[in-house]
This record gives sequence, structure tokens and C-alpha cells, in this order.
Amino acid sequence: MVQNSPGGPVAAREHLLRMKEFIVSVMAKDRPGIVAAVSGAVAALGGNITHLSQTVLRGYFTIILSLEAEDLLDAETIRERIAASGGPGEFQVGAAPFEDTEPWHGDRPLERFVLTARCRDRSGIIHRISRTLAEASINIDDFYAYVLDGELIMILELGVPSGVSVAEIQKDLERLAEEEGIVAHLQHEDIFRATTELQAVLRLGDRR
Repeated sequence: MVQNSPGGPVAAREHLLRMKEFIVSVMAKDRPGIVAAVSGAVAALGGNITHLSQTVLRGYFTIILSLEAEDLLDAETIRERIAASGGPGEFQVGAAPFEDTEPWHGDRPLERFVLTARCRDRSGIIHRISRTLAEASINIDDFYAYVLDGELIMILELGVPSGVSVAEIQKDLERLAEEEGIVAHLQHEDIFRATTELQAVLRLGDRR
């Protein structure tokens, strides 16, 4: 018979059953200490951050995180407590229960690719690229874009399901390049990482 000791398996299992997960987003004007404030509010609620992604864009801080919390907590309480950890009206906070769903690609494995692109900055370019990828059933996992001297620079990390023809994607991108004047390169993630690291090493050598 399993004993229900304080640190035993039954107690651990019951603890897990009393926990639920939430997804939280926070946006604010950037300053030091925002992560400390947000994580402090989560800790004060007895929550545990399990996943986190944070960036700063044009002076605005954004973060999205996943947390575990006691079953008695609700999304509105979490939202209010995190919002209160900043100055009055400083944090724009969203919170919702996490729903575990089937992957959008079903049981098909994914391959990771990196698309780099640049062109003269103008309206509609990001829409054209994202629509081309969506029509090919390709998901954008991460997207970074900025404008420099009138040129739009884009780096996209993509999830490509097995069975999707990379050669057809290349053709679609070439057609888009002709229509919009985009210079685009699609590489498997492994090749992109290896090439980028090699270029970095070669640049270091040039400085000697």
C-alpha cells in the first residue's frame, strides 16, 4: 500500500491535480525592473513560471509567459495582481487559462527553416510574405522585422510540416521576389545556423 507521506508520490500527484496553467502577456514602456515586478507578482500568488518569451520593440517591453498556479486562482485575479505590480496604469496585462490542444500540423513532424528577406519598405510586404507561407500550410514560429535606411529587413523562423514541398515554396518565393523586388533566402535551420556561425568566426579572423 502506498503511504501518503508529505513528500510521497500520492501527495505529489494530488498537488499536481490542484494546479492549473495560465497564459499571461504584459506590455509597457520599457524600463529596468519589469521582469522582476512581473515575476515577483507571480511568486506572491504562489505561481510558477514554466515558459517565457520577452523582447523590447521601439522602446516598448513585451512579455508572454506560461505559469502554473493553484486551482483556486482565476485569470482575472492573476491579471489584476500583475497589473498592480507596476505603476498606476503602467502595465497592460492579459491573462487566460491555458488550453492544451492538438498541434495544428496533426501528427506530422516539422522541419525548421529560416527565411531571410529584404526589400524597399512599403505597405503590404509583410502581408504578401505571410499569406504566401499560410497558403503553403507553413507556420511562422518567430518573426523579426525592422526598417533601416528605407529598407525592410525580415528574419522568419518557420515550421514546415512533412509532405510540404520546399521546392514549391522556393518557387512561390521567387515569384513573389519578381513581383515585389524582394531578395529572399530560405534555408534549413541547421544550414542557417552553421553558415551564420562560420561567418561570425571568419569576421573575427578578419579583425586580427
